[in-house]
Amino acid sequence: MTFAPAAAGEAAAPAHHRRTFRIRNHDFANPVRTIDVHATPEQVRQLEQDGYLVRERLITGDVLQRLRDAADELAHAHGGAQAAGEGRFGGLFVRNLMDKHSTFRDVLLRFEPCLSVARALLGPQVQIHATVLRVTYADSEGQGEQQTHWHFHQRVVPDPAPAFFNRTHVIDNLIYLDEITKASGPLCVVPRTHLRDDDLPADDYSDKPGQVVLTVPAGSCVTAHSGLWHRAMPTHPGGGVRRLLILGYSPTWMKQVDRPGGGLTDELLSGADAETRELLGLAGYY
Repeated sequence: MTFAPAAAGEAAAPAHHRRTFRIRNHDFANPVRTIDVHATPEQVRQLEQDGYLVRERLITGDVLQRLRDAADELAHAHGGAQAAGEGRFGGLFVRNLMDKHSTFRDVLLRFEPCLSVARALLGPQVQIHATVLRVTYADSEGQGEQQTHWHFHQRVVPDPAPAFFNRTHVIDNLIYLDEITKASGPLCVVPRTHLRDDDLPADDYSDKPGQVVLTVPAGSCVTAHSGLWHRAMPTHPGGGVRRLLILGYSPTWMKQVDRPGGGLTDELLSGADAETRELLGLAGYY
């Protein structure tokens, strides 16, 4: 099986390469899957080793504007700046985007620049783990300085690790719909921390050795392993609105954060092909 090419309007990756996998399942008529990876081998290797990869202006033009418009519609429907929270995870959060707006369903379901990289690192059988919109309003009255503490996702690793414990691997894509500057609250990461087992306390905002502060143009994507230490730096007056999409992938047999259904994705299930069912977490784990 060779998966579909990118949709029209996506920015071209610097180079593609192919990876072929054979799934060890005798029930598959064709267990071979070839992935057209929308990144160079060096980029995938950097993501594997450092835990993150920055691709500037991955989304441009009409697709970027459609995502912005959809984000604004959902943010308005969920209360906008008036509903945004404060504290260590300030801002407005809207989950399960593909069930709430057709643009997110149409663009994100098979967004190959992110999907193909996830398949290259997690294997060909992946599902959409979560789709989240986060909006911060740096210049809104009452919002104050917004930032997040150091954290990583999937905090489920026991100490000591049992013999058959399987480490959780989720690939998160942070898609920035606006330019990220020092004022709007850039992302800060510590490379290679996805390979460590250190404890990370809550409410820690201090600088870390080796940290990297990322400012990127609108339409850029930061792809990261879920175990990477990261935080959003403080927002400041003049920072404007920061609209961020979080598109996560996990193996299709792993429990999802946002289980699609009860919304627009239901329309896809009638006569859905095997890939669609797999991406929605309904197949691939037998």
